[in-house]
Amino acid sequence: MRSVLITGAGGFVGENLAHRFAREAELALAYGSHKPQATAHKYFSVDLSVRGEFSRALGDIRPDTVIHTAAMVSPDLCERDPRMAYTVNVEGTREIARWTEERGAGMIYFSTDLVFDGKKGGYNEEDAPGPLNVYGRTKLEGEEQVLRICTRWAIVRLALSYGTTRGAKGDWTLSMRRALDTGKTLHLYTDQFRTPAYVGDTAEAVFRLALGGRNGIYHMGGAERISRYDFGRKFCRLYGLDEQRFVPVRMEETRMGAPRATDCSLVTEKLTRHTGLVPCDVEQGLHRQKREEEAFADEHGSPARDSGP
Repeated sequence: MRSVLITGAGGFVGENLAHRFAREAELALAYGSHKPQATAHKYFSVDLSVRGEFSRALGDIRPDTVIHTAAMVSPDLCERDPRMAYTVNVEGTREIARWTEERGAGMIYFSTDLVFDGKKGGYNEEDAPGPLNVYGRTKLEGEEQVLRICTRWAIVRLALSYGTTRGAKGDWTLSMRRALDTGKTLHLYTDQFRTPAYVGDTAEAVFRLALGGRNGIYHMGGAERISRYDFGRKFCRLYGLDEQRFVPVRMEETRMGAPRATDCSLVTEKLTRHTGLVPCDVEQGLHRQKREEEAFADEHGSPARDSGP
């Protein structure tokens, strides 16, 4: 693995991937609205809603591995504009998969735990997908494009992510912290369960998958199944925030733009077998996040600018 291209490199996960790969490979970064802060050999601004722009922008560079994280990721926005969601998440993935295959490169495609219907939880890679919303359906169709086009591929179904913000886009804990800092009250679900993935674990797992070059679908989640409400309480206790401003609610008590699954928790045993990485639980991940944020602030002088979806 001499050279790597990361799409969506200005996003929360993409920026953390770039941070990990920059130490080991010649790095090219493709981004949309936010230029990544990570150091790279080349940068490319790309709008995946415009067909052909990716191929024109990237030209004739020939990476060994393409890591495709770019997507329209907000379930509510996808529900409101399904045509755009299909254009970016399916047609954009098809274009990138073809571009990758033409160069003989391997492709690692980021999918989501929301390809499942949430009726049983504890999903492994052999369980049949059944997405409830436009976002999940378009990401599943993106998987199908990769499987159909690419010779060398891996699909990473990523759970809800959290961790250190290294660029312009933050995770949902940054949004939560800023809301609490301004005195807002937040409603968090007690009956929606995920296996939150610490982004440092995700970056390391993908690095090892890229080195291994093994085809396969992999689930990337944390070691703990937890509700958003209980996650928020753990977060507040570690960061010294007022958890009393969290209002516990059930999903049926709120209006959502896109249908949400109840339990999309993932089993990550296959990824551990193939990479040797054991994902951390929420408390371990939050402690790592806090230490890394403090070190990042000491090095750069300030935290990230804005939080993302």
